[in-house]
Order: sequence, then C-alpha cells, then structure tokens
Amino acid sequence: MTYLEERSFLLAAELENQNPVVVRDALEADLPEILDIYNDAVLNSTATFELSLQTVQTRMEWFRGHGTDYPLLVAVSEGRLLGYCSLSKFQSNSGYRRTAELSVYVEKTSRRTGIATVLMKSILERAKNQGFHAIISSISMDNLPSVILHERFGFIKVAHLKEVGYKFSKWHDTCYFELIL
Repeated sequence: MTYLEERSFLLAAELENQNPVVVRDALEADLPEILDIYNDAVLNSTATFELSLQTVQTRMEWFRGHGTDYPLLVAVSEGRLLGYCSLSKFQSNSGYRRTAELSVYVEKTSRRTGIATVLMKSILERAKNQGFHAIISSISMDNLPSVILHERFGFIKVAHLKEVGYKFSKWHDTCYFELIL
C-alpha cells in the first residue's frame, strides 16, 4: 500500500469514528462560520494571500457569486460547520465557462480528519454532473497537506510561479494544479 493509499484508508477510518458529516449547499446563514474559517486562514496560513480580515459584508458578494453555476458546499456535523469547498469562475471570457477554480477550507480543529476529502469528493462529483471539463487550484507550495489532497484526487501540477505571493514577511511560490474531468 502506498503512502497516499494508506493515508486515505486512515482518513476514512477516522471519519467512521466521528459523528456523521453532512455535505450540503451553503446557506446565507452559514456565512458567519464560513467567514471564521476563512479569516483564520488569512491570519495563520498561506492558503490565501488575502492580508486583511474580511467581514460578513465584504464576503457577501463572494457568497452571492455561488449557486447553481458555481456551487458552494459546506460540511456540517452536529450543527457545527467544519469546512467549505467552492467552485468559482476561472476566467471571465465565455470560452472558459467549463473551467472552474476550486477552493477548500477546513476549520482548524477539524483539519487532517478527512473533512477536506469528503468536501473534495462532493464538489468534484457536482462539477462533473454540471458539465465542467477542467478544475484548477492555485496552491502555495508550503501548503503540503493541500498539495497531497489534490494529488490524491488526480490533480497534476501544471505551472509553478516563483515568489508571487507575499505574506508573513516573505515571498511564496504558488502552483496551479489541474484536473481534467
């Protein structure tokens, strides 16, 4: 068994020992919890290169940009939002309409429990059912858990951008990962 297969098995076993996780479309009422998860990433990680804390008002436009065309899913257990995953417009030109950018964020105490795996599986199924052809993720190269997660789902690194994100007083490389559905 490879490392990734073993890790996938362990994550599935961990999830089985937890309370049931429901993945559903996000509701406007979820926005405060989504915002808490995102702002934690703003403050403590390079999962985003946003430098300013967001407010419910500043994230409302982002939230409203999702829906039937670009889903926004949440993982919930016992009434607690554990993470979210979304597809967003990749480029504004209409020729890119079947390509989407994927983002996934997990609440800090729920990381490495399989929540991101459950969210990714759900969003990729939705993407395929909606007729998307290519899914793109931009990942900071110091975010190894995200790289491993994407590779587990078959994403391939297609571009490496040197020192394009500045955060925590240093430059960071980012890479584009792509999955052809």
